[in-house]
Amino acid sequence: MSIQIYKPNSKNTGSAFTFSKSKDKKTGKPVFYISAIAQYSWNEDSKTGSFSGNSKNPEKTINVKISEIEAGSFLSCFSSRYEYTAFHSYDNSNTTIKFTPWDKKQKISKYDSNSKGFVDMDIEVPAFGITLSKGKGNSIKIALDPGEVEVVKKLFEIFINDYLNYEIHKAESYSSASKSKPNTASQEEERVDDFEDAPF
Repeated sequence: MSIQIYKPNSKNTGSAFTFSKSKDKKTGKPVFYISAIAQYSWNEDSKTGSFSGNSKNPEKTINVKISEIEAGSFLSCFSSRYEYTAFHSYDNSNTTIKFTPWDKKQKISKYDSNSKGFVDMDIEVPAFGITLSKGKGNSIKIALDPGEVEVVKKLFEIFINDYLNYEIHKAESYSSASKSKPNTASQEEERVDDFEDAPF
């Protein structure tokens, strides 16, 4: 299950982010990835951006695996609107994940009783910015509108729920396996008694 958000622009500085929840092929454990790719080109005629040209460029793509605790931290900063940064270090490579709240100005039309008509006005809406940085100077950013924030939050919540259910099932399976083993407590007690007179 994944959510893809594309934000190209005419300056060719846009990006595309993918938030994906899946399962580890070996263990079945829920995993979560955030992937980002920088915009490759802009078509002025069609007003569309392209990303595929950067798909194999390691300087223009970043992929990070998110833990369940980080997912919870991201949910917390979304809800309480504070900046949160997570750091990853793997194979001599450092990656930073930064979530930053910002108040985006948005135009709306509102009925004005004085003029008896609709007037345009600016309001501020709770948006968020996400920045993935890898190594030195390689950063990819995207701005999330309020609706996009809510959808990403839901995916984080699903991931955390799936992770907890996985851990509960694993614990129950371990408990069942332990109960099926013969009780050796009395034998252990006897062995301890046998060693009471040992010189060590």
